Amino acid sequence: MHDYKLFNSLLQNTLTQLAYAKHRQLLLITGEQNWCYQQANELLNQLNNPHVKVLSNSPDLTNSVWPEHTHQILGQEFQHVIYDGFSGLVPDKFAALSGTVQAGGLFILLLPELNELHHWCDPALTAFQSFETQQQYSYFNQRFARLLCNDLLLHLSQQTGWQQSPNTSQLAGKIDLTEQQYCIDQIVKTATGRANRPLLISADRGRGKSASLGLAAAKLIGKKILICSQQFNALHSCFKHFALERALTYQAQNKQLANLHYVAPDQLLNELPECDVLLVDEAAAIPVPLLIKMLAHYPRIVFASTIIGYEGNGRGYTLKFKHYLEHHYKNMRSVTLEQPIRFAANDPLEQHICNLLALDADHQSIVLNTNPLHFSELNAQNLTKNEVLLRQVIGLLALAHYQTSVNDLRHLLDATRQRIFVCQQQNCIIAVCLIAIEGGLPVDISAQIVSGKRRPQGHLMAQTLAQLSIDADVLTKLSARVVRIAVAPSEHSKGIGSQLISHCEQQLASTCHWFGASFGANATLLKFWQNAGFDLLKLGFAQDKATAEHAALMVKPLTDDDLLINDLAAHFQSDFALQLLDHFSQLDQQLVEQILNGCAQESVDNKLDQRLTALLATDYQLFAIKPLLWRALWRTPNSFFNCDENTKHLIIRLILQNWSPKKVQIVFQISGKKSLDKLFKQAVNNWYEQYLLKKLP
Repeated sequence: MHDYKLFNSLLQNTLTQLAYAKHRQLLLITGEQNWCYQQANELLNQLNNPHVKVLSNSPDLTNSVWPEHTHQILGQEFQHVIYDGFSGLVPDKFAALSGTVQAGGLFILLLPELNELHHWCDPALTAFQSFETQQQYSYFNQRFARLLCNDLLLHLSQQTGWQQSPNTSQLAGKIDLTEQQYCIDQIVKTATGRANRPLLISADRGRGKSASLGLAAAKLIGKKILICSQQFNALHSCFKHFALERALTYQAQNKQLANLHYVAPDQLLNELPECDVLLVDEAAAIPVPLLIKMLAHYPRIVFASTIIGYEGNGRGYTLKFKHYLEHHYKNMRSVTLEQPIRFAANDPLEQHICNLLALDADHQSIVLNTNPLHFSELNAQNLTKNEVLLRQVIGLLALAHYQTSVNDLRHLLDATRQRIFVCQQQNCIIAVCLIAIEGGLPVDISAQIVSGKRRPQGHLMAQTLAQLSIDADVLTKLSARVVRIAVAPSEHSKGIGSQLISHCEQQLASTCHWFGASFGANATLLKFWQNAGFDLLKLGFAQDKATAEHAALMVKPLTDDDLLINDLAAHFQSDFALQLLDHFSQLDQQLVEQILNGCAQESVDNKLDQRLTALLATDYQLFAIKPLLWRALWRTPNSFFNCDENTKHLIIRLILQNWSPKKVQIVFQISGKKSLDKLFKQAVNNWYEQYLLKKLP
């Protein structure tokens, strides 16, 4: 029987020290599940604080909730929180909950004894594994246990009792508001200064980003202020600080307070309400194309977002959007908040969370030397034991990709049948390619998938190939899908990504029938995969919420006798020609052009050729020649490639996407029908010269 009086005494001393230092700490409670729940409930009684959040799917813990989505946790503050590891270690939830703990508070984590985590049956494990290939052990949990054993934290164990507590800072905590005040001044300057000088605010959790928005808004008396965010719950801090500064009463459900009004992103862009300044909080959760539309309509705008993206967007937002702002708005300003204000600097809890989830893994700039590049394969077991290597991989993936989440770490370590290929120079990783091995399913399951009765997890490409071909046998064979590929930014456009793909292909050829990739389609990426010999088989109808891009599936066969990919590519081409007239009529012109670049050429239809030649010799009208042009373009897509950009753009919009002449006039800023007719006929003549050169006999 452990001495709980000693535990209570030590805990009270720790809480007093944490409050004085304005720090937060991780309290680990390990043992049997029921015992841990008893300790947690007893702690809740002792703390006697209504501001405690309990994340658990068990009714045995007082006031427990288990939200489905991370955003249901964000934007709130609690004195203490409890995370029930027995409900499953989900990194996204774990990280988001840590960001809600106030200074002087505890993050209480319930787990089995650390020496049992190696073989513990974690309920969350199956969510990170593919159907039919599940394993009972977790490399993520093995690493988690090792790091917890080495960390200086509060620990109550059922087996060994109260562990030696870490040294808590004996100095009074100080909150440095210098950065925040500068940020507030910049927001006010953006709202009251010259137009078209957007402000970009970036910060880690707890740096006062949302509070700064509220405090700055409170200074803008007489200005109509709109604040936009995907989730209104994330704005409580902003409204609370606005109310305190203005001495107003605020209730959590209020979406308007004095001259500060909340508006959702879709409502904002559909209605375009007037305002003096637009504030966009958690901008990383909003697709970049929508942010660009906001910029076009609102001349005074502030974008704020979190650098470490619990929302599932990550550093890619900062890279992609900041680059756009710098390119199009030379007078844009950028502010980065580094000093915490919800707690004092050097906070123990923040250090624990960053370490456990590799949130601070950062890619270091690379300068290649004359040493040769080395291509090899890593495995999750090696990464679990080699923290330096793991952080290189995570840092590169987070930097190079737009959509990342904290869960990516667990996917990297626990996804079954995943292969990790890298390009290195000495001990430095230059490129990473994650590949999921799919298929190899039983015949009965395969038949159910093709008939639409089942959709098992982890076989995205294999299922799509089977459904496109209506052939269940495809699912019984193995295929390889690129989950993500990342190359160090300093080494882009040097062929390293192509070399890595070629290496992967060589390693996979003996076991897999097909090699493919699924990604948000844009002209640059499509060209990369086309150059590597991949064919486009599908373009998703729905747009990704984060990037507004359509998902593309590109595949190449790994066996010489395979005809499936050629057949599916031909089917896509014939379907896409019609889909471009309606569903894809707004598809980006450069993407359409690049898709055409991968389309096969057909033999010449002599009658079509004769009719086209005859009509071009007359003073033809657009409506008369459009059907002939449409057919000729799809029979000889390569006739398009050497045309100038204006010719390609005009013909794609008018002929292949069937835009009305009036719409083309507006978008192209062409004054009058006669001017459009002249430009169109010039474009047709330019194209026809290439057509005569390219058509096959």
